[in-house]
Amino acid sequence: MSAIGYGLSTREQEVVELAVRGASTKQISRALYISEYTVKDHLSNIFGKVGVRGRRALVKQLYLDTIFP
Repeated sequence: MSAIGYGLSTREQEVVELAVRGASTKQISRALYISEYTVKDHLSNIFGKVGVRGRRALVKQLYLDTIFP
């Protein structure tokens, strides 16, 4: 799934990639060597840029974007 077109930073794109694969906040923080609080901040920014309120909605939106670009 691609988050291209939402103006996400490189780090936000990395967080999205892990989040859509089902990684927890803790797993994302460990994989990217950042704190869990930083992951939560990135997710909040991502949700705002994509226009969703949570991880499930994020996955759904990105999936729909790949089917109906």
